[in-house]
Amino acid sequence: MTRTLRTEGSAVVEWFAQRSFVATTVSSGPSALVVDETEVAGVAIRRLWHTPLTIEPTPGARTGSTLVLQAEGAVALTFAGGAVSDLGAGDALVYPETVLSCVTATQPSARIEIASPHRLLDEPTPLPGADDGPAWRALASTVNAILNGDHRVSIAVESALGHAIESLCAALVAGRAGADAEGSAVRSGQATFAAATRILIERAEDPLFTVEELADALRVSRQYLSRVFARRGSTPSAALRARRLQLADALVGSGFPIAEIARRSGFASARALSRARRERDSRVGEP
Repeated sequence: MTRTLRTEGSAVVEWFAQRSFVATTVSSGPSALVVDETEVAGVAIRRLWHTPLTIEPTPGARTGSTLVLQAEGAVALTFAGGAVSDLGAGDALVYPETVLSCVTATQPSARIEIASPHRLLDEPTPLPGADDGPAWRALASTVNAILNGDHRVSIAVESALGHAIESLCAALVAGRAGADAEGSAVRSGQATFAAATRILIERAEDPLFTVEELADALRVSRQYLSRVFARRGSTPSAALRARRLQLADALVGSGFPIAEIARRSGFASARALSRARRERDSRVGEP
């Protein structure tokens, strides 16, 4: 459900402080803020308009990435090392939260921010703007439609909307200058699931391969990976176990002893293989 805030003065500073930012007024006039925000399937989306401000993150651990669509006015984003990115109306940028040093708006600024829990790219990167193709406008329209709707939705609808946002973010990032879309580190939920499945097929036979290593190979957090699998009625652990059981079943007629079958199919021991088989077989008869 969309949360809407219209405030001014010290309440503007307080709003940013609640999100671990220090906001300072740039001009002599009163500060004002208008924001609409919500969370869709673990992705935070917000639409902000504010008077001239400098906004600095407070010290502390920060994770994930933020994708910015600048709608009106301009902002300058300063990153670790002193690099500065200037965004005008219609521009877009994605950056890891860990590198942001300051956001400076010397004029009223309106923008959309999409905060992802996982790392999209390893460094601040300009993205195609509103005049460079349909992705910017499609993403902005989708976010605006969600924020303007202000309706409660079912879990299934929220999941679908989250997938739409992920896919449009992936399209925008894949269109960046010099990007190879096939090799992009950013994937939609559907593409992440497909890539995870390929990696499981290739590496499940290694007993040391874990769900944590799967997430690392995909360059996403384990929480995000779990959400991707949950949308398909599974978990990463269950998918890894199911793949290992497939490998074990294929070796049944090989003549190998059960301990060797367990080792070759990625189970830590024959007992672990037997337990996984029992659990699978017990679910077969469930309604």
